Amino acid sequence: MKPASWVVTCISSGEVFEFFDQANFGISKRDVVRQGLLKAASGLYQGHTSKEICLEHGLVTKKYNLTKKGRMYLWAAFNTNPMSV
Repeated sequence: MKPASWVVTCISSGEVFEFFDQANFGISKRDVVRQGLLKAASGLYQGHTSKEICLEHGLVTKKYNLTKKGRMYLWAAFNTNPMSV
């Protein structure tokens, strides 16, 4: 499976919109997830709302560590053209 396909399969567009509810970050919802995972992997904090979104998707733990799914999503999200996701 190609990285872009895996990202969409891992978290459907419907799930992305469901967890974001009324949150508006000024960038695409998938970019918020991508950046949140990159920050978590780098040991940086991204803010409560985006952390909770990543947590709800099962991409990070409560201690803000990447899960296996989170590591795979992060790799796939940055191993493709972001415009195709």
